[in-house]
Amino acid sequence: MELDDIKKQFEQLDGKLSVALRLNHRVLDHSILDKADRALRRLGWALGIELVLGIVTVLLTGSFVADHVREPRFLVPGLVLHLFVIAQIAMLVRHAVATRQIDFGAPIVEIQRRIEALRVSMIRTTMGTFLLSPLLWPPLLIVALEGLFGVDAYAVLGAPYLAANLAFGLAVIAVGVLVSRRFADRLSGSPVVRRLMRDLAGTNLAAAQGFLDSLSRFEKDDPLSNEA
Repeated sequence: MELDDIKKQFEQLDGKLSVALRLNHRVLDHSILDKADRALRRLGWALGIELVLGIVTVLLTGSFVADHVREPRFLVPGLVLHLFVIAQIAMLVRHAVATRQIDFGAPIVEIQRRIEALRVSMIRTTMGTFLLSPLLWPPLLIVALEGLFGVDAYAVLGAPYLAANLAFGLAVIAVGVLVSRRFADRLSGSPVVRRLMRDLAGTNLAAAQGFLDSLSRFEKDDPLSNEA
């Protein structure tokens, strides 16, 4: 066998090997993207369930407001809860739409950018809810006692007790804002805080982001991705 023939055979084998490796690379890409897609679909279902619960809650608070429209002491806390639930529903709809708008046929960088934007939005929403929750406790107590049991919280607990709870809620919010502003840079580098942020964003979103990060690292390390 001539040297030229051997060289041609090696070139043919090398070409077939490159094609096979590229095919394997594409199969791996599709597999990882499919896992990320499934994780986001699970997130979409979870958001849908939360949205249904939110709609039920807003109907209940709306009914309470309508029943006590001439009683300011019940109307005001009812409106506070009603508007808060409406705001939560709006954010749920926004997040649900964002999950549907992520195109897994787009470049990896674009998918990562959209998922990161969704993650940041969900974390901010969750943190905002946690921050406001101490302030919502007094109106929730008033509405729950009156709406579920027909008990007047003002008469049973007394206005000073409710006012003290409201003041405590405002103090907690003030401390939370102060701590976040003063120690935000230090806390952002903590592994515990980063893990907490991932948990707040939701396990499905964190899983999707993890799959995409692994794919991105693989493509950076794989020379075939640069040749393709």
